[in-house]
Amino acid sequence: MAESRQEDYFINGLAKGLAIIQAFNNEARALTLAEAAYRTGLSRAAARRVLLTLVELGFAARCGDRHFALTPRVLSLGYAYLSSMPLWRFAEPVLEALVEELRQTCSIAALDGTELVYVARIPLHRTLNQGLSIGSRIPLYCHSAGRVLLSGFTPEQLESYLQTAELRPLTARTVTERTALRDIIQEVRRRGYAWSCGEVEDHTTGLSVPIFQHGRLIAALNVSRMHSADDESLWCGSYLQSLRRAAGRLTAALSVDHNPRIVRMERSPDCPATLPATGGEPCLPAKP
Repeated sequence: MAESRQEDYFINGLAKGLAIIQAFNNEARALTLAEAAYRTGLSRAAARRVLLTLVELGFAARCGDRHFALTPRVLSLGYAYLSSMPLWRFAEPVLEALVEELRQTCSIAALDGTELVYVARIPLHRTLNQGLSIGSRIPLYCHSAGRVLLSGFTPEQLESYLQTAELRPLTARTVTERTALRDIIQEVRRRGYAWSCGEVEDHTTGLSVPIFQHGRLIAALNVSRMHSADDESLWCGSYLQSLRRAAGRLTAALSVDHNPRIVRMERSPDCPATLPATGGEPCLPAKP
């Protein structure tokens, strides 16, 4: 990130703190000052001040003489979002019932920038990508849930995304050609579901359908498994009806929620991919 911004509303210290927190991941569970500075684009002095502040507040801890790591207190930041999201209140029992019925891993994903993020996930077997859990992020273009979320974009939003997103192959089967992706998203919009096979990981297949709140597409419900065949018609015959029924339960529950936390927002030019709603209106979880 840049060291500073000039807008009078922008708090650089907060931005730097969040950048440092986001620098940690499964491949970087502990970082030195130099590593934290490199991963965030901050100076070493700025990275040091942020890390020591996080240690003082209990969000980070020293590991040995040179390394820092996050502490469990960081989970409170993510839980603040989940607990304020109406979908979270209804998701777990619906997902549990769906996993029991289909005997497959089921997840709910929402939009965050140019990626999807898992906001709920119940795995059936540990053999299915152990690195994926609540909070995991995947590019939109290659995942069935991501394509469902993209189907909620207006034509202008979709075109902007396709022209600016980094479309890189994650496997030999990942579709990265813009015209092909545009056609795929249009088909997803027409059919009301998305299916992908081996595009995020080899030998993993997924089927996803939309979840709505008051007519706005806010998330995608997904079933995924290690595949032995890539027959879309077989997948749809086995899972689509149950998936749509579960998504319908969530949509119905959200539609009668008397304390909705989804509000209209103006699109910021610096954040072009807030979740578009039906009719092109972006929406975002509001503060409780």
